[in-house]
Amino acid sequence: MGFRFRKSVKICKGVKVNFSKSGASLSLGGRGHSVTMGKRSRATFGIPGTGLSYSTSLSSHHKSHKSSSSRGRSSSRSSGRSTVTLTSQVHVIMTDDGKIELRDKREMLITDPSVVRKIKSTDSYKSMVQNLEIQRQQKLDEMYNEAKAENDKFIEIYKQSPQVDRLEQYMQVLNSLRPPVYTRKEYNIPCPSEASVRELLKSEAKETVTGSLFKVGKLRKEYIEQNLQSRISTEIAKWTAEKAQFDADEEKHAAEETERYNAEFNANKQYMNDLICGEDEVVSDAVESWIEECELPVEINVDYEWRLDQNTMYLDVDLPEIEDIPENEIVKLASGNLKEKKKTQATLKQEYVNLVFGLAIFISANIFNVSPAIHNITISGYTQRRNKAGEINDEYVYSIKFTRCICRPQNRTCTGVRPHSAGH
Repeated sequence: MGFRFRKSVKICKGVKVNFSKSGASLSLGGRGHSVTMGKRSRATFGIPGTGLSYSTSLSSHHKSHKSSSSRGRSSSRSSGRSTVTLTSQVHVIMTDDGKIELRDKREMLITDPSVVRKIKSTDSYKSMVQNLEIQRQQKLDEMYNEAKAENDKFIEIYKQSPQVDRLEQYMQVLNSLRPPVYTRKEYNIPCPSEASVRELLKSEAKETVTGSLFKVGKLRKEYIEQNLQSRISTEIAKWTAEKAQFDADEEKHAAEETERYNAEFNANKQYMNDLICGEDEVVSDAVESWIEECELPVEINVDYEWRLDQNTMYLDVDLPEIEDIPENEIVKLASGNLKEKKKTQATLKQEYVNLVFGLAIFISANIFNVSPAIHNITISGYTQRRNKAGEINDEYVYSIKFTRCICRPQNRTCTGVRPHSAGH
């Protein structure tokens, strides 16, 4: 290993004389910029605290070299005249609108044009910007798709309609009902053995039998042997009684649970029978339960009337207003950026039509699934409008009759709902 000799003598503030094997040189300047005059004259510029520096040769016959104490990748101009190091202390940040910012380790914005120009010439910078742009576009695509899906979920609610069940499916559920079988518990305490009783007596002897050090062991053994047989009989009798009581309790509990299971089974079976037959109270309760549990992105009110003699459900729906539709939408620009803009009146009207007719399909499909006895649904939708006198009245905008479609099981494209007529 060779030795390097270097010594600096400070002349005054900002001026030093350097001595080395190659000769003497003069350094002018301070932190952030300096000029070294000697056989190899060079100028160095840097940003204090960032680890970023730029060094160039002042001699025409020498190539410049990079001067940076920080680790990082670097790239040179094709001429080899200058280099710039992009280190971990320089952060490349891309804002949401695609603007590039360069910041130092203190998160201060780097604005020096010459430094920014040198950073942007590096392969590391170009690679970082490319990766950031890809990530930004992916994030923008996700945001756009989420916004569109949320809007479509609201406007195209008919797509959330369930498949209408067939009578055969209800019958399969009914026939598959079985009462649960109670599993009796076993008494898991083992019967006392001679070994277990001997251990019990050994513990008792340690607590109750005392004596001198030389005799206590013998006395305890005698205690164990004298009481062993009688204690075995006592413990077995005790265990037998406890097991008998456990078995009796379990027998009683099993009978109670079996009775409860059978009652629940009979109730469930009767409920399914009533649903299949369309019994008034059961169907009405089921419709009421669905209305209470259904969560929609819009507020609606539903009134219903079930006519078993006609196998028809009549529904009156208080529809949402056009004002309930979001006025703005997210659009994707040619640049890839997203922008929120106001919808046109034509778009709002078309979305309102899709929403209110989609609600008719969504509600009817769910009501059909309440009972296979519902063969027809007549759903009428109304909204609030002002008359010529300025009074707000309920005005029906459509009335649609749906008929349960009798489809073959293999026909998976059929929703099970067929509209017959529509109002306006």
